[in-house]
Amino acid sequence: MGINQIVLSEQDHGLGQIGGGARLTGLDLWPIDSGTGHLMLPVIMMTSEFLNVPFIPSGMAITVFISAERNDETYKRSSIRKLAVHQQSDMEKLRFGHSKVLLHTLAPMELTPPDLFDPIPRTYFTLQPLTDDQMKEELDDPESGVSISKVLGRPCWLQDPLYESPRYYFLAQLTDAAIAQISAHHEGLFGGGIGYVFADNRAKKMTEGDEVGYFVLQFT
Repeated sequence: MGINQIVLSEQDHGLGQIGGGARLTGLDLWPIDSGTGHLMLPVIMMTSEFLNVPFIPSGMAITVFISAERNDETYKRSSIRKLAVHQQSDMEKLRFGHSKVLLHTLAPMELTPPDLFDPIPRTYFTLQPLTDDQMKEELDDPESGVSISKVLGRPCWLQDPLYESPRYYFLAQLTDAAIAQISAHHEGLFGGGIGYVFADNRAKKMTEGDEVGYFVLQFT
């Protein structure tokens, strides 16, 4: 499968979005930070049309939620573990951090609760293949692609690689720079790191509202 880049757009292409609310069928599905009791922040949503993988049922989507707090116009804390991944043991800690990757029916309207903490402005995305130059960089340099939000390709590891079981499937990567394009107010949400979305290929056995993957934040 080829590698694509996510291109931000003002038009809804039915593929998904960064920021905004969450297209859940009910607020009872919305995850809550167990530490603070706050609603978690939706960061990226991907529809079945975007994912193009057989284990995500048609008409469903995956949304990544994170826990974050803002203080004095700078994000001071994200309860996603701020660790560079050097060992598999660190990976286990990250996997159980305060991020949630939920499978849900794609509701026709977004839910945006009034008490949602500092939501990211919504923007839609579409896909474009990597250019020849980008693909050459991707193939020549194992640490390439930092500025590219890729989908259905290979994650661009900045530290030691993660050795994932075949159970997990890399979906996309998202940079702070991509969020800053939408809202400079949210620059630093990832602390300068890159977020990677993984899904569990056993999702076809799960039901709406279940966790179907995890979100890893890696720092340079």
